[in-house]
Amino acid sequence: MLSNVGNVEKWRIFIAVPIPTDIKLALADWCDERREEFRFQRWVHREDYHITMQFLGDTSPDRVDEIGAAIKRVISGIRPFSIEARSCGTFGRPDQPRVLWAGVDGEIRSLQQLQNNITQENRKLGFIPEDRPYRPHITLARKYREGSRFAADITELRPRFGSWTVDALVIYRTQMNRQPMYEQIASIQV
Repeated sequence: MLSNVGNVEKWRIFIAVPIPTDIKLALADWCDERREEFRFQRWVHREDYHITMQFLGDTSPDRVDEIGAAIKRVISGIRPFSIEARSCGTFGRPDQPRVLWAGVDGEIRSLQQLQNNITQENRKLGFIPEDRPYRPHITLARKYREGSRFAADITELRPRFGSWTVDALVIYRTQMNRQPMYEQIASIQV
């Protein structure tokens, strides 16, 4: 998203773990099979699947290099690690959920430590971390349709979408009203 506050260009950006194409396709296939049953208003485009590490918000584009350098400092001391996309759940009221998500399993402590290190490094740049526990997930759909009741027992579903090695982080730019909505503006290898 581009905003011009006081004639200063701003991009809405965030840092994320990218998802490999084969896993994106598995997630998209699973979603396509459930669109009629799970009546969400907005389904995430398969190219937009990711695991958010930190949302930075409206940010001047000239700060992207500075943010990339901070990420490089964080990942310089870590090794790639393995995670898996599996299971599913919802956020929000059980009968009217806000979000349908795929879960993340595997070396979760490594993922959580990486996320914590990123937010602490970005705090030095003036980006304040969210004041809630980090819950890694892949958003699949948003906003259950009003007037409908979400009655699926989501805990019964235990899909497995695949595993991969986390060996990169990406800075994405949000571009509202586009499909896909997220544009990769930088990639940093672990």
